[in-house]
Amino acid sequence: MYLQCTKRFLALALACLALVSCGPSPQAGGGIGGTGSVSSVSSGPVTKLGSVYVSGTKYDNSNAFYCINDEPCTTENSLKPGMVVEVQGTAQSSDQGAVTRVANTITFQDAVEGVVQSVAQDGSSLIVLGQLVTLNPKTVIDASIPGVSIRNLTPGLDVIEVSGLVVSDGHILATLIMKRTGKPQYEVQGVIKNHDLRNNRFEVGQLVVEYSSADITDLATGGTTDWNGRVVHVRGDEWWPRNEVPYGARLVATRVRQLGFAEEDSAEAKIEGFITLVTQPGVFAINNHPVEITADTRFEGGLATELMLGAHVFIHGTLAEDVLKAQEVVFKENGEIESNIESIDIQSGLLILAGFPQLPIAFDARTATEDAGSPGRVEDLRIGDHLKVHARLLDGQRILATELERIIPSTSIVLQAPLQAAADPQIQLAGISIDTSAIPDNDFLGQYGPIGRKALFEKAVAGHPVSVKGTLAGSIATWSSVVIRR
Repeated sequence: MYLQCTKRFLALALACLALVSCGPSPQAGGGIGGTGSVSSVSSGPVTKLGSVYVSGTKYDNSNAFYCINDEPCTTENSLKPGMVVEVQGTAQSSDQGAVTRVANTITFQDAVEGVVQSVAQDGSSLIVLGQLVTLNPKTVIDASIPGVSIRNLTPGLDVIEVSGLVVSDGHILATLIMKRTGKPQYEVQGVIKNHDLRNNRFEVGQLVVEYSSADITDLATGGTTDWNGRVVHVRGDEWWPRNEVPYGARLVATRVRQLGFAEEDSAEAKIEGFITLVTQPGVFAINNHPVEITADTRFEGGLATELMLGAHVFIHGTLAEDVLKAQEVVFKENGEIESNIESIDIQSGLLILAGFPQLPIAFDARTATEDAGSPGRVEDLRIGDHLKVHARLLDGQRILATELERIIPSTSIVLQAPLQAAADPQIQLAGISIDTSAIPDNDFLGQYGPIGRKALFEKAVAGHPVSVKGTLAGSIATWSSVVIRR
């Protein structure tokens, strides 16, 4: 995330805050100690309001400036749950060790805004400006969308704003989806590929960006012309479909900027996102931000060996000369399983789903339970119930459920997880080998539709999210489709 306010404006804002004793101001040196205060910066989705919580981290925002979608920064709070923001502020700890954080500036920018090109029948995804936008259980659907369901959006007509996280090329995980009224501002965040310097264009997903008349000052800094792999935010004033590829689009850009923290140094830095670049073991990037792992880095929900492309992580550390030195890495939810309950043991916190006898699913007091869209209780689950499990994979093959969702009875069976290995016809997910030999060629799918068996196995890279779907007869699964996303 980058700061829309100018540095001069920010300096004046911080000076004003200090004069009216709005909260502590950054001071040199030290960590979050008992004396003084230190700088703090966080980037991630707004998870709660009343103060502002960014990926669960609380900031006092009572005197914050808000910089929303390039509009002039003001004190008007228009935040909504699900908005991915960057907070710049301070942190101070008491003698008892409690940390108080104060937000000085909160910046928000859409991940994609444009005309809806397609909506999946099951309501799990849509396509805008050539970008695949996927939903998960935490995605907030704004009341501006009829029925609070993306199924009610009309392709070719409705314009939406999406806040979210760039997963990979042409793939955004939505954290908030809103319907747009009035004249749209076409925007997209994503990873640059196929940069054509001679013709002043590059691609993001299925979108071709023409930038000959755009402000590219931010990208041109440093003199390098190798833009491939950079995560950028593009704004444009004109778009149209292109037919060379499914759901293709073109955008005439007015400005292109890199994503990344506005600060180069901060005693406390936190970021939630997906790994989009790995340069060597223990060194990777989220939104262009280099992250370094050390021998002292703590891990929760995964191992250092699982820091690969597409991994969804939360990093807490310090920012020094634009490098985020990780003190803690938390792996976020990255798996989904759907089937019928074959066995469940409340006391031991384990359940088995039909079709996956070798994959016990653990749950505990932190696991949410939902029953047909309403809060539920794990004690009410019964053998034979059709369950959708949202989960974290631990060590690549153990499952810890973050949510157990009982849905209407069905014969569907689904396994979605980061790819571990692929050798036609076998795909390995969560330690399970799936035989795809009976799946028809046109049911091997990429982000935008059928790609065929040969292309899917050629594109298969460890860490990419893969989903296999089929039907269940008793405890026997018949697999019917496989989807790979980059």
